[in-house]
Amino acid sequence: MNQWRKGIAEWKCGDTLYLSVPFTWLLGEAEAKARAHKGKVVAGGPAVKLMGAPWAGEAPDDCGFDALTFHNPCATFTTRGCPNRCAFCAVPKIEGDFRELETWKAAPMICDNNILASTKRHFADVVESSRQFPCVDFNQGLDARLFTAWHADLLRSLPNVITRFAFDHIRVEGKVSDAIATARTAGLRDIRVFVLLGFRDTPEDARHRLDKVCEWGCLPCPQRYQPLDALEKNAYVAPGWTEYELRKIVRYYYKRRFWLDVSYEDFRPEPDSLFAGSCADNCGPSGRKGK
Repeated sequence: MNQWRKGIAEWKCGDTLYLSVPFTWLLGEAEAKARAHKGKVVAGGPAVKLMGAPWAGEAPDDCGFDALTFHNPCATFTTRGCPNRCAFCAVPKIEGDFRELETWKAAPMICDNNILASTKRHFADVVESSRQFPCVDFNQGLDARLFTAWHADLLRSLPNVITRFAFDHIRVEGKVSDAIATARTAGLRDIRVFVLLGFRDTPEDARHRLDKVCEWGCLPCPQRYQPLDALEKNAYVAPGWTEYELRKIVRYYYKRRFWLDVSYEDFRPEPDSLFAGSCADNCGPSGRKGK
């Protein structure tokens, strides 16, 4: 299912070039593609909604193409928006108010930004539509504050399910711990946790959260904060952090299962490995910014 196109999705219809730009730091590349095309250019996607694209026409929501299919044919949305207004998150700005979609494509990778904000009926319908797939991934994470035993039991009824939560701030530690315990009690085993780094925290705070995820027996997925108007990926370094510390934490915890005999203090990655991939590189077009 991890077939995410890591950059701009593009396709043509006649002489028109369509561009779907997931991240703001790809806008320069998108503009270069647009200027090189001899014909009409239509641009859309989260980055365009955030910052615009004066070099191209903007794609209407019903342009006749499902841009998500070009990013990952295994992905789907069944709701849009999120009722939370997290300061680090782009979703309210690009998707508007939370709403359930009347119809959606059944697919094994569910990318809703906060599906647990939906009604029980909607959630049950999504689970039912997912039974045809050998594995189902709730890819953008489940809101631990809304997760109940009812949700866990429904997820457990799927043959193989990847359950993801987010631990973006220390104040939700109890809620995340409770959600994981509820999932474990229901029999869910593949549990992964997004951990936001470099946003109103410290390296010590981030390491505490990542260590807790490991202590709970889950797979940590560190994600470096990117400002919503970032024109260069990984350029922002928050006060109290260093570039080295950010990259070291991402590298160590993303591959934590490989460093079981090495403490963080003793971890000395090779210089090139500091620039290796992170969980954030595996996000979909909405680029999960946290919950």
